Amino acid sequence: MPMPQKMGRGDEMGRGPYEKSGIINDTGLPPGKTVEEHFEIPFYTEDVYDEYDRVIDRKLMDNELEINVKLWYLPYGNKQSDPFIWQDYTQKVTVSE
Repeated sequence: MPMPQKMGRGDEMGRGPYEKSGIINDTGLPPGKTVEEHFEIPFYTEDVYDEYDRVIDRKLMDNELEINVKLWYLPYGNKQSDPFIWQDYTQKVTVSE
């Protein structure tokens, strides 16, 4: 759903046609369609010097990561206006070296 900004500034939605003169920011999800997003989440690593080969190796400090994604509903575009969590998803990811 397009959200006209209040006088083209800030994160407040305009209330009338006189305030809807700002740039339209379309933040809505298309109904009935699957949307795929790409996020890069770095794992913590440490550099280990191998004295035998004289090379610096990068090792994972931990190969498990718990990812928590929350989809918020913001009625008026900000978190001060009675928001609530619409969906909450948690998954544990394991990466091999």
